[in-house]
Amino acid sequence: MFDSCFVARLKRYLDLTPTERDAIAQLERDPKSYPAGSVLWNEGDDVSELLIVHQGWALSETRLPTGKRQILRFHFSGDMIGASGIAFSDAPSSIVAATDMVVCRFPRLALGKTFAAHPRLAALFFSISQMESIDLSDRLRSVGRSEGKARLANLFLSIAARMRAVNGDDDPVIRIPLTQSDLGDAVGLTQVHVNRLIRQMTEEKLITRHRSTVTLVNEPGLIALARFVDRFSSLDTHWFPIARA
Repeated sequence: MFDSCFVARLKRYLDLTPTERDAIAQLERDPKSYPAGSVLWNEGDDVSELLIVHQGWALSETRLPTGKRQILRFHFSGDMIGASGIAFSDAPSSIVAATDMVVCRFPRLALGKTFAAHPRLAALFFSISQMESIDLSDRLRSVGRSEGKARLANLFLSIAARMRAVNGDDDPVIRIPLTQSDLGDAVGLTQVHVNRLIRQMTEEKLITRHRSTVTLVNEPGLIALARFVDRFSSLDTHWFPIARA
């Protein structure tokens, strides 16, 4: 069994019991590798599984009536994919591997059994899902009401906050193995506009970017620009049920 980045993320918010860790390990028993470009499922597919990302990046995307792509979310190590659409039998968006990936597939039924046996894990999974939902709402508000530079700042800060929830550090250097087209499709900008804004943000010493690495040079400045709120640094767990033995 590989070291679980999913457990690392959950431990950020809750001191897991050995029994709870074992229950999570049962969800990660079957890792599978996928090359970049693989479609893990298409929008509208009948999906009865969830995915835990162990390595690599995936895109959650949908196609607009114009044929253009809208990226709803980036997924990377420590993420569970599919939870946002668990209320529906058909997938609300497509999941595409942006890089080579290792993911663990497991049936929704297994998650239901885990929740029944471990209500504290159910509360934790639900809370993290709500954190992600609010973070997405923040980004949508940014797209609707902010200039392009603020949109990009919000996206970089959101990715950094999610990574830090897994890594447990405040490293200003984040690896984002995405194209400028990917970034643009996430914040409603063209590739040309993204390129111009990244140059501008570099000149203003807000960030630097070298290939797939982005360094948050002036994080307070980025936070002020984007009016960013870190939704992943802490979690209220006082209402959680008591862990079962």
